[in-house]
Amino acid sequence: MGKLELEVKVLNIKEDEVIQKILDNGGELKEESNQILYTYDLSSLYSRYVDIVVLLNEYQKENMENKQIAQMERLKLLFFEMDQLFNQGERQNLKKITGKEKLKDLLEQDTNELLAILNKKEFQEFMSQFHNNSKKWIRLRKTNHKVTLTVKHILADNDTKIQQMLETEMEVPSIEAANDFLEALGFAYKSYQEKRRKTYRLNGCEIDIDTWPMLNTYMEIEGKNEEEIEKILNLFGYCLKDTISCTVDEIYKKQGIDSLRMREIKFE
Repeated sequence: MGKLELEVKVLNIKEDEVIQKILDNGGELKEESNQILYTYDLSSLYSRYVDIVVLLNEYQKENMENKQIAQMERLKLLFFEMDQLFNQGERQNLKKITGKEKLKDLLEQDTNELLAILNKKEFQEFMSQFHNNSKKWIRLRKTNHKVTLTVKHILADNDTKIQQMLETEMEVPSIEAANDFLEALGFAYKSYQEKRRKTYRLNGCEIDIDTWPMLNTYMEIEGKNEEEIEKILNLFGYCLKDTISCTVDEIYKKQGIDSLRMREIKFE
């Protein structure tokens, strides 16, 4: 399991005033960097489901228990990911088909019962509507000091209205080597991005001051819980209602820019 953080953003900040407030309250600068980022889409949810079901049926017929176990683990991960996406209407549709509102609950059945559901026409039609997961992607990032490869996954907010970001990250030797590795696995980057970031540490929280092309500078606060984030916000004269919890693509959209259609976002 990766690192789970809660994240909120405050848009259109006055950078110098925010930095001075951080320093006045005992915060310290951790890093200042110009970043290069490549992002990659993961395989579609439906294609993963089809692949798993085909293999489970084959391994069940051949009585290959070890390979069945591996596919069941893949199915468990897929169901966890999809359960994070469903709205109430989709949960109700799932319940009509399976008797369950969550996919993970299907895993409590034995293999034969589970396969009967997975092979059911109505269930296959339900699953076929889910393709690219816009809330999960691969990010390859180069900063001044290191290159990291990260799977970023936005989880359901559980009614907190604060974005929960699950990050599974590792350091890699170079951006070129990591991109070659991903291409060998069948991935091709969907976007190249540049941004400037100043990262501060204050009272156990991380505060990032981000500047992207065509956007006003904003502040992102990461914390372990809502109370921790609220205390940091209060130091700047903000509260949770002054924040948003979304991706940078959604911020671009608020400015009338469809960044999802742009393969390159960079400074002039």
